[in-house]
Amino acid sequence: MTVIMIFISILAVMGTLKNKRSGNKPGLLIGGAFTALTVAITLIAIYDEIVGLQ
Repeated sequence: MTVIMIFISILAVMGTLKNKRSGNKPGLLIGGAFTALTVAITLIAIYDEIVGLQ
């Protein structure tokens, strides 16, 4: 599951950067918020895989 979340995070970052390059400001704001939340949740999942929350 964590591998899928990492893949989704990479795609979200790529989409946000594409919105920035194309000048799509609403897409950049909405995509940026989605990307930030997705990356944060992915980092928590990676931490859980490595350390293991008990």
